[in-house]
Amino acid sequence: MSRLSGKVAIITGAGSGIGRACALRFASEGARVVIADLNGANAAAVAEQICSDGGEALAMTVDVADESQLQQMVEGTISHFGELNILFNNACNTDPVMSKKDADFFTFDAEVFHHRMQTNVLAGVLAARFAMPHMLARGSGSILFTSSSSSLKGEVAQFSYGATKAAVNWYVQTIAATFGKRGIRCNGIVPGVIRTAGMERWANDEMKAAFLALHQSPRLGEPEDVAAMATFLASDEAEFINGGLYAVDGGLNCTTPMVPVVRELL
Repeated sequence: MSRLSGKVAIITGAGSGIGRACALRFASEGARVVIADLNGANAAAVAEQICSDGGEALAMTVDVADESQLQQMVEGTISHFGELNILFNNACNTDPVMSKKDADFFTFDAEVFHHRMQTNVLAGVLAARFAMPHMLARGSGSILFTSSSSSLKGEVAQFSYGATKAAVNWYVQTIAATFGKRGIRCNGIVPGVIRTAGMERWANDEMKAAFLALHQSPRLGEPEDVAAMATFLASDEAEFINGGLYAVDGGLNCTTPMVPVVRELL
């Protein structure tokens, strides 16, 4: 398939998990892909896999919390590939130490909040600021953000994480409203529970079973499920889709809270 043939894409956080799955899928659909990740070795491994499969990829070690590195990421992409069509702001701060600090409202840590806002929100906004002049010059471009189901409702932990993802949703719609008339589309993907390596580290079997009970699906999500949505939104098939937030959550958020209870007990 070649739904992204001729397009150049940057994917942040592409060294593992959702980002890696999206990079592999984008490449299989014909895109030339920049694999940007804080872990340079992981980025290089993904790029090597794409190239060995006959695709084109460039690995970059990028700390998205550093504005200068974001600018270098975009400029390096233009220098190497000559253009930029897709920016997928997928990187996010899921550091387990910070997550532990974020678990109790009465020990709310302002440093964690600010660092997560920098990584999860501001990084994508700044990357878009650097990327959009190149897109505007062509009259077209697709910007994607990875959001979270935590952005949609109240939580009982991770008091900074959910707030950052809610801010992501606002920027998705605001960028779409500001630049849509000039050919720039911006959309967000809202995953449910996705079985990444990071998720496997903190979720035991009992938690996975409980999560599955909340989904209207016979399984939990896989990174490839998000990649399928991202591929569509990045492609020309979605040229009339702008400012949307698209759930890839196995029906996690489509029911009232009573449904799992009724299903089990009625």
